[in-house]
Amino acid sequence: SGLLEVTSGGSGLHIEPGDAELVLGLHSTFSLLCYGDGALVWEREGQPLAASLEHRDGVFISNLTLSNVTGRHTGEYTCSYSPDQAPEPVERKALYIYVPDPSLVFLPTITSEELFIFITGYTEAVIPCRVTNPQMQVTLYEKKVENPIPAAYDPQQGFKGFFEDKTYFCRTIVDDQEVDSDTFYVYRIQVSSVNVSISAVQTIVRQGENVTLMCTVSGNELVNFNWDYPRKQAGKAVEPVTDFLPGSTHEIRSILIIQNAELEDSGTYVCNVSEGYHEKTDRKDITVHVIERGFVRFHTHLPSTVYAEVHKSRTIQVEVEAYPQPNIVWLKNNKTLTMESSSEFTITSRNLSETRYQTALVLVRVKQEEGGFYTIRAFNEDDEQELSFHLQINVPAKVVDLKENSSASSGEQTVTCSAEGMPQPEISWSTCSDIKWCSTKGQPTRLLGNESAEIGLQTNATYHAELQVYRVNSTLQLHRVDEPLLLRCTVQNFLGTNSQDITLVPHALPFKVVIISVILALLVLTVISLIILIVLWQKKPRYEIRWKVIESVSSDGHEYIYVDPMQLPYDSTWEVPRDKLVLGRTLGSGAFGRVVEATAHGLSHSQSTMKVAVKMLKSTARSSEKQALMSELKIMSHLGPHLNIVNLLGACTKGGPIYIITEYCRYGDLVDYLHRNKHTFLQSYGEKARREAEVYGNTVKEDHVQSHLSLSVESDGGYMDMSKDDSLDYVPMSDMKGEVKYADIESSNYGTPYELDSYSPSAPERTDRVTLINESPLLSYMDLVGFSFQVANGMEFLASKNCVHRDLAARNVLICEGKLVKICDFGLARDIMRDSNYISKGSTFLPLKWMAPESIFNNLYTTLSDVWSFGILLWEIFTLGGTPYPELPMNEQFYNAIKRGYRMSKPTHASDEIYDIMQKCWEEKFEIRPSFSQLVVLMGNLLVDCYRKRYQQVDEEFMKSDHPAVVRTRPTIPGLNNARLTPSSPTGSILYTAVHQNGGENDYIIPLPDPKPEAICDLPQEASISRA
Repeated sequence: SGLLEVTSGGSGLHIEPGDAELVLGLHSTFSLLCYGDGALVWEREGQPLAASLEHRDGVFISNLTLSNVTGRHTGEYTCSYSPDQAPEPVERKALYIYVPDPSLVFLPTITSEELFIFITGYTEAVIPCRVTNPQMQVTLYEKKVENPIPAAYDPQQGFKGFFEDKTYFCRTIVDDQEVDSDTFYVYRIQVSSVNVSISAVQTIVRQGENVTLMCTVSGNELVNFNWDYPRKQAGKAVEPVTDFLPGSTHEIRSILIIQNAELEDSGTYVCNVSEGYHEKTDRKDITVHVIERGFVRFHTHLPSTVYAEVHKSRTIQVEVEAYPQPNIVWLKNNKTLTMESSSEFTITSRNLSETRYQTALVLVRVKQEEGGFYTIRAFNEDDEQELSFHLQINVPAKVVDLKENSSASSGEQTVTCSAEGMPQPEISWSTCSDIKWCSTKGQPTRLLGNESAEIGLQTNATYHAELQVYRVNSTLQLHRVDEPLLLRCTVQNFLGTNSQDITLVPHALPFKVVIISVILALLVLTVISLIILIVLWQKKPRYEIRWKVIESVSSDGHEYIYVDPMQLPYDSTWEVPRDKLVLGRTLGSGAFGRVVEATAHGLSHSQSTMKVAVKMLKSTARSSEKQALMSELKIMSHLGPHLNIVNLLGACTKGGPIYIITEYCRYGDLVDYLHRNKHTFLQSYGEKARREAEVYGNTVKEDHVQSHLSLSVESDGGYMDMSKDDSLDYVPMSDMKGEVKYADIESSNYGTPYELDSYSPSAPERTDRVTLINESPLLSYMDLVGFSFQVANGMEFLASKNCVHRDLAARNVLICEGKLVKICDFGLARDIMRDSNYISKGSTFLPLKWMAPESIFNNLYTTLSDVWSFGILLWEIFTLGGTPYPELPMNEQFYNAIKRGYRMSKPTHASDEIYDIMQKCWEEKFEIRPSFSQLVVLMGNLLVDCYRKRYQQVDEEFMKSDHPAVVRTRPTIPGLNNARLTPSSPTGSILYTAVHQNGGENDYIIPLPDPKPEAICDLPQEASISRA
């Protein structure tokens, strides 16, 4: 603390001490004295302060004592006469005090209004980020982009300059930590006044370079410029150039250029501006220094040794003042460091002011080998300076080896402990004879050293220059060990402590103890191995069919009893002789079985051969998996045929492995199909003038059928990414010609179109008329709606049979010719243990992303839980094969999101109507979700009428055809060699008769006789599709 006693010998107002500013120590006490001719008052920042006042010998003395000062005492202290005795004009004396306070770097604003700075016109503003320590280096930043702003800084006021309407903050560094001030908001208000600004290209130039200054006036057009500068005062005036600022008619500038500057040109340059109409004037000045030659100076003094800790990041910053701008190079052991040479460090350089620069070396997760001799070299064409230091990497002490050495014949036992660290680690030994007690308490009892003749200790240390660490070896010699002994080697330096234990066994210990230990260890290992094998066997997933048939439902709808598939009857008419199948390549292979392509002979009257898909188990299948495959066969035979499911064609259950023969879908699963054709869908958006489809229902000449149905690229028929299975010999399929597919609903305008004039209603012979859903190679929005409509129809059929799918997803929807979709369960030929769509839960794998909340959390599967999955399937379709919930990881976060009611956002290509259907499917309460019958209506309303009519026509053709799935489910006519009845059309009473086609695979369709041409149907424009 300090107290100044000064005897004032004169009159007038004055303060003691008389310095303009003072720096006080933190928590110190100080007194200020003010002398005057009347009553005196003290103020700080406009606020009155309590001070003592005495009258002595005609002089008033006010004593202001500052006790236990902190950073908040920083500010300007003013002494003046009391308002009732103040003379005119008011006389004041001021003193500025700093109190450096690490806990309060920036002075806080008194009111929130101080954060808003209003500027009239082009005047200077002050951003009042004042500091408690005048030695602080403060930088001004723009808030939005955090770019440093060059501006003059006064620790008593803040940054002073011309600022734009932006947000700013100040930053300084305290103990290698960045400290930011409050945020200040600058607002500029335009007024009619003379607004002058002055700037220089460089305020520091070398002798012989040019000094270029620009004085700019805004808001007035009739102004006069008058420059004052050293060369003019020496009688060597230079004529400035005055013009309008480019691109503006209200800003005038005067440019002063001093050619070949000399040392005498250093000084203050003043721009005086006046305008005669309002008689307003303004002036601005700037100081320019002309130096004889460039310079480089380091403003950071690093110690000779800089420390860093291994595996932690370290930043080394250095400030350089230089003109012209220097090149800065970092060297290690006299080799230049470059960013290309390593990714373990970064070198940054930035400009702090016109002549001040900061360079930093950032070492990321420091390694031992990064220690060494570092040099910072800064140079320009006039000067060069270097700053060097040694970087020492401190490494925590660690035991790297603890071992018992080979014993001598004398019975002496020695143990060596090796440790590494930097600084050099110290090694200590401790022991415990009661191993059990030490293991429980974790505390060895006594330290070992050279205190006994029974013990010897040798320690040596070496420095490894390559790793820059000390290696210390300590050898403990025990001349006699009578019982098992626990030894602990402890190493430490100031960074940490590490220890390891070793147990010494007397060499005289009976040999049978060792034998018993080995036997016990082997027994324990055997038991553990058996337990692990049993657990792994129990956790091994087992194949089970996902489809379930509901037998009864509880009154509240929360309890379901499923039919045991093994109790369902199996009609032997489904049996197909094995010699009628010729197996081909593998279409898909999974953990339990596979699906292969095959050629079947004699499945239908209209076809001699047919390409089919055959499901089978692997040779390693267990009895439970064989039973599951048989259950699948019984369920498929129980369901019956439908246009939009993969129908059962036959089976082989006797005299060999079980084969399930189903329809063959050549274009694979819907996910793969959408991925392959995504580019054509996106292309259609770019071709707005092109209609998606031109005509439906065109007829075609007989000789055009083949060319129309053939594709430019032959699909491999793969349902997934499938490799060939070499366990079966591949039998090439015969060339298919003259195909007629029941799956075709909409005629194509690609290839050879069907000619309308080829239709002849009176022709007695049958024409090979083919109706197509859509054979266009392009994927359109209406295709996506059509896929959704067909899946809804297939699921409506399954629901009518009380069948719950439990795995409805795009991967279980297959694509046939004419863009017909069929629902299946392809789990047998999918490796669910490696498929990321299936998550392990107990002994099974579940498609959690497609499952309804009641299925995930309550294990409740119903038709309405399939409706939830249908909503996910819609999302897959309208994202063109995207993976659901892409933003959620499959962990607890996923379960919590579903519980909170999280739903996916609308897909890019889905309309509002489609997304509304998705949200209905994703209702939390399953009772209020729409049924599949309602979904068929909702999806059908989004299709054009002709699409729905053609779908109905193909469905009717299918149910009246001699398709094996249809024929085997019809009732037989007694006495007619097992001939089966053909059901009547639901829309008419036309009878259909089988017509044999030669060479086709699936030519089991019985076309409508003498069909009339359909009206042309244009697809709707896709302007309504969401472009979000």
